[in-house]
Amino acid sequence: MDYVVEAERSIPVRNTTDVLVCGGGVAGVSAAYCAARNGARVMLLERYGFLGGLVTQSLVITTPPLNNGIGREVAERLRRNDGYLLVRNQATDYQELSFHAIEPELLKYELGRMLLEVGVECLFHATVVDSIVVEDAIKGVIVESKAGREAILAKVVVDATGDADVCARAGSPCAIPSTLPPTTLMFNMVGVDATRVIAEIGNWSYLRDVVQQARENGDIEFDLEMTMDRGAPGVFGQDLVYEGELNVWSGNLQGVDGLDPAAHTKAEFVCREHVMRLATFLRNHVPGFEQARIEYTATITGVRGTRVAQGELAPTMNDMLDNVYPDTAAKPYAHTPLRVPYRSLVPRGVENLLVGGRCLSADPDGIGMLRLIPPCFATGHAAGIAAGLAVSLGCTPRKLDVESLQSAMISDGMELGL
Repeated sequence: MDYVVEAERSIPVRNTTDVLVCGGGVAGVSAAYCAARNGARVMLLERYGFLGGLVTQSLVITTPPLNNGIGREVAERLRRNDGYLLVRNQATDYQELSFHAIEPELLKYELGRMLLEVGVECLFHATVVDSIVVEDAIKGVIVESKAGREAILAKVVVDATGDADVCARAGSPCAIPSTLPPTTLMFNMVGVDATRVIAEIGNWSYLRDVVQQARENGDIEFDLEMTMDRGAPGVFGQDLVYEGELNVWSGNLQGVDGLDPAAHTKAEFVCREHVMRLATFLRNHVPGFEQARIEYTATITGVRGTRVAQGELAPTMNDMLDNVYPDTAAKPYAHTPLRVPYRSLVPRGVENLLVGGRCLSADPDGIGMLRLIPPCFATGHAAGIAAGLAVSLGCTPRKLDVESLQSAMISDGMELGL
């Protein structure tokens, strides 16, 4: 590989704040909102022109219940406008999870309203390209946008990028799973007569069986995997908020490195091709889809996991289900014994840095559970409260008194089950 050498240059400082949140997914919004409503000056960065992360970018719009902490508050906001409800025709694969549907356009709007209500300064259309680190402490980040290259300084930075971008660029140790989870391009169809479809196939879990049989019969050319793999359903469907609207999983593409733009680009083409093949097959061959059409496809293919931070603890799924950690910082579900330790939110090697969302410190099977929407809301909530407390108390997040954090979390609406 050839290289070029950049000339030394002075970078203008756009802003200085208390807490800087990098990433506008549900974890980042939770962190920013909770830090700001508890008194911190907060800025949030997002590379797209809307909030919600993979929920709104990749149409991950069915979720286990949002029933604790900030997730519960968001659910109530959505419910008031009929944007959050129990999924009709629950699929047998996930029946025990009691999935709910989210209206993505309403979520974009409500998340933005929340940040504006508490005075969070947002900067969209800006990408984090480097971390500013002095003597093993992060001081801010470098962003690039149409305005050029700029610096944003902060007392505490929260990495909610989903890929541990800030941690990696700060020199904090990160890990990448040896086996990458599958990638899927989601799409929504409207005009679906769900009653007729279910009468024909029995359950949305059997949609993959219909397509598999069609492939064997030569009725569809389909190269993606259709069966469930590490929580990824393959070919699957779920009813959404509006009657006749269906959220469709278009199959699993294996081996996509979400940190490699060339690999991700290829995945966009391959997956979009299969969306069109699948939608055409459903319209032409499955009763109930005759009048259906694609409403929209996801903005980007859904990459389920890449790089994660390395904290003092990287718990497994069973660890988090079986343990009441003395430093429990988040409990994603009110009625499930899943707990996340604060040590998973504090990366090693760099001070004044926290993580929230799917890039926090956990074993790969633990990340498989923590990448879901409720844990992202919950860990973002914890990261935001911790960041705000660290600023107000004048300490680093690593030195933050855990009992003070837990007390603040409980006061802010999170049931920790301690």
